[in-house]
Amino acid sequence: MSATRLAFRYAKSLIDLAIEKNRLEQVYDDILEFDKALQSRDLLLFIKSPIIKSDKKLSVIKAIFKDQFEPITTGFINLIVTKHREFYLPEIVYAFKEQYKELNKIATAVLTTAVPVNDQLLDKVREIVLKQTGKQWVELTTKVDPDILGGFVLTFDDKQFDCSIADKFRAFNQEFQENKYVRKF
Repeated sequence: MSATRLAFRYAKSLIDLAIEKNRLEQVYDDILEFDKALQSRDLLLFIKSPIIKSDKKLSVIKAIFKDQFEPITTGFINLIVTKHREFYLPEIVYAFKEQYKELNKIATAVLTTAVPVNDQLLDKVREIVLKQTGKQWVELTTKVDPDILGGFVLTFDDKQFDCSIADKFRAFNQEFQENKYVRKF
């Protein structure tokens, strides 16, 4: 079974259980916290190591998070590690977050500009994304990249709108490379 399918199924099971127990928001917060911890390279390598025994991994995870997590989340992580699927934990966490966003109609967007933008412009971008996606909420991440020179690049779903000056220069340069008046033999 592919890692994507496996992660999707485990994440779906966790979401279904959390909904059944009416603890979805708490489990989502736990998963976000666990995802932050997995950003540590040392912890990630420790969890994915095939040499380290499962009981040692469980004891380290329990020591790190103590009793911060819901019993549902703790039991789920225990199950994953016990079944020797801990190698897929990052993919499972990602799949859970994506399924949670889909369930709650949350769109994810990234706005890249050459300079920081104000809140008024961010609200306008959120409105545009909401209108385009039909979702109820937008998680908007902003990035500042001086290399785009001006304008913006907006990415959401599988779409990217590149209205940057750097992109216009690339298109302009390509147009000059293709001289329509010189005969090609």
